[in-house]
Amino acid sequence: MKPSLPYKKDPPMPRFLTALALTALAPLPALAGPLQDAMAASPDGPLYTFDLAYRAGDIDALMRVDPSRPEGERLTVLSPDESDWSEELAELVADMQAKSDGDIWCNSLSEHIPADASLVSETDTTATYTFTPLPSADADKNEKKVIKHLTGSVVVDKAEPAILSFRMASTKPFKPMAVAKINDFDMQVACARAPDGRTHIASMDTSLSGSAMMQAFSQSEHQAISNLQPVPASGTGSR
Repeated sequence: MKPSLPYKKDPPMPRFLTALALTALAPLPALAGPLQDAMAASPDGPLYTFDLAYRAGDIDALMRVDPSRPEGERLTVLSPDESDWSEELAELVADMQAKSDGDIWCNSLSEHIPADASLVSETDTTATYTFTPLPSADADKNEKKVIKHLTGSVVVDKAEPAILSFRMASTKPFKPMAVAKINDFDMQVACARAPDGRTHIASMDTSLSGSAMMQAFSQSEHQAISNLQPVPASGTGSR
């Protein structure tokens, strides 16, 4: 998965970005301690099987992912029955089957956070930062065109260092290419603790609207991970 969840064929925008409603307050100087601690938290731990719920358009599916199985055999669709699959769902399953690797960890989102992230609020237990997101290490030209128009936000746990939520969004309409205009891109990731203490992606919600080739479009997608079960004898040091 990249960076955390399996996903369908690439939409008009990259799927591994997240939404942020920007605060009107001017950012304070960065207090890098909590953020650095969260980003430095070890990603190592046992493998888990998990359930993945996916909703987008006419698709409403529940799947089971077992990252210990061979590549191409890790994903099982629990519902709907294969006889009721649409062509779009069949394409989605094939794409997710090829990309499912068990990396559901919120620590993977750190690659989008620059060193100059600014602290904007803080409580006794959490710290919130905003930033201009970085493209992923293997970003293609389309992702690079889009991400420069986004603003990011991350909430980290101060007591038990980890990423708790991660968001990115456009703050105004933009044109990533001559024939396309994005009116709004909004994605939000919520994290939850796994049994070993790491935070995993619990939900990812994405919405996108705009126009391309003179045609308006609007789409949304919801993905949720639950029911983590440790893979026997997977040990520490495994993803």
